[in-house]
Amino acid sequence: MSMKFLVLTISNALALFLAEYYIDGVSLSGGYLELFVAAFVIALANFLLKPGLKLIFGPFIIFSLGLFVIVINMLILYISDLLLPQVEFSGFSALFLTTLLLGIINFIISIGFKK
Repeated sequence: MSMKFLVLTISNALALFLAEYYIDGVSLSGGYLELFVAAFVIALANFLLKPGLKLIFGPFIIFSLGLFVIVINMLILYISDLLLPQVEFSGFSALFLTTLLLGIINFIISIGFKK
């Protein structure tokens, strides 16, 4: 369990780094330590908040054929934007594209982690 959390934190750090580099409107201040703190907070929020949010918004997830999970992930990133001064998303499109990038990278790494 702790190894999976560590891998998730590192993949979140990679996704945030790539998002800042490739997506306009994503700003990360500070160095690598602040990047890993932000990745840790996002991984912790995913670990603690996401199951409850999926339970609460279960009907929306079912009716949208799973696409509402993107909204839940965006909400978690928005909360991290509010909590962390080193992470800033300027606008909806930056938040949406970062959510997609984070989801794709976490999906690819989770496939490799299962093998």
